[in-house]
Amino acid sequence: MKKWKRITALGLSAMMIASLTACGGSGDKKESKKSGDSKGTTITFWNSFTGADGDMLVKMVDKYNKENKDGITVKMDISSDLDSQLSTAFAANEGPTMILSSSAYRFTYGDYLQDVSDVFDKTNLDKDDFIQSYLNYCSDDESMYFVPFQVVGYYMYWNKDLFKDAGLDPDTPPATWDEWQKDAAKITDANKNVYGSGISYDYAYQIAHIMQRFGGLAVTDDNGNWKANFEGNAGYEKFLNMYKDMVDNGDNPLEADTDSMASAGQIGITIGGPWVTTGLDTAGVNYGISLIPQGDAGDMNSVEVIGFGITTAASEEEKEAAYKFIEWWNTADKDGKSPALEWSLENGFPAYTYSVQDNEEYKANKKLSAMSAANPEAPTDFIVDSNFPGISSVLTDVIPEMINSVAFGKSSVDEALEKAQNSADKIVEKYNK
Repeated sequence: MKKWKRITALGLSAMMIASLTACGGSGDKKESKKSGDSKGTTITFWNSFTGADGDMLVKMVDKYNKENKDGITVKMDISSDLDSQLSTAFAANEGPTMILSSSAYRFTYGDYLQDVSDVFDKTNLDKDDFIQSYLNYCSDDESMYFVPFQVVGYYMYWNKDLFKDAGLDPDTPPATWDEWQKDAAKITDANKNVYGSGISYDYAYQIAHIMQRFGGLAVTDDNGNWKANFEGNAGYEKFLNMYKDMVDNGDNPLEADTDSMASAGQIGITIGGPWVTTGLDTAGVNYGISLIPQGDAGDMNSVEVIGFGITTAASEEEKEAAYKFIEWWNTADKDGKSPALEWSLENGFPAYTYSVQDNEEYKANKKLSAMSAANPEAPTDFIVDSNFPGISSVLTDVIPEMINSVAFGKSSVDEALEKAQNSADKIVEKYNK
């Protein structure tokens, strides 16, 4: 694969906002391996967790500062504009010890991130406990840039009461896209403003997670060169035709905010991130969660991975101290609980380690169990090859125009895919030079 080529941070901040709207553990706690002297070290920790999850992170960092026996102090700074903060610091040859961000930040700040693959040698963390596909997402062929912290996937949600009203089994969601379309037609009730399907024309992430199951990745590696795959993609054509048919038949609303409609009990089946459950729970919707149906493109588990990164501003002592914090985060206490487990249970994001997934409290959580049912060996690439630096451009400049032109009848499906190909080719060209 190509080595990282830097891009601007524009677009990655949107990825972080989408992902951080609102996770794994090793075995019993052991004495950390010694690889230097980090006792008494103070490290800085920057992230953009500004919501309720940020409040929880503050409490957990405070707990570490009080309880760790190495005298390490973690000074955390939570910013709503992490991009600008990092850009300014790195330009002045400064920066934090550690960041918490989308692993896509390796494209923008790869020159300022240290290889953290030795974390498994310098701590008691077991690499085999971490789901390899998530580690792969944080790495290229040469380095690992992040240690997983949170997995952001998208899932299928269905309204059980609407299924029952339509004569469908409320405990059996669609397993294929043909079933999705057929079930949607049965659920739709124009008199009640109920739609069977909830796919938004204004939700690029949702569209991307769906369309790649029909036609695979939009950008792939072709013998060392990046290649866009829109025009002539039979899977993408099939998806767009299905979407257009459901809109024309009145089974899918031509609306931007389908999440709110789902919370209002107006959508039979939809797709979204773990945060969708908040609205559904608050509204008292009787719903189920399952993995997104696979399609012609085969088995996949498209996700985004948020992770801990160590910057080049960190000294060896600071890096070691950061490793100890990451080790603590992923290490279970005598009761079998780790900060990673607590984070997953509290915030509803699935775990990235087998040990947390095997925890009894975790397994008893039906939402997390459903989200963790993906094949751990399935590829985790999200809409493009995970090593392609231009993902944000594909999500902001290509997919929205494609789906909008079909939704509002501005272009035929073939014309929309041709235009998407032309736009994607221009993006790809920048990284093939």
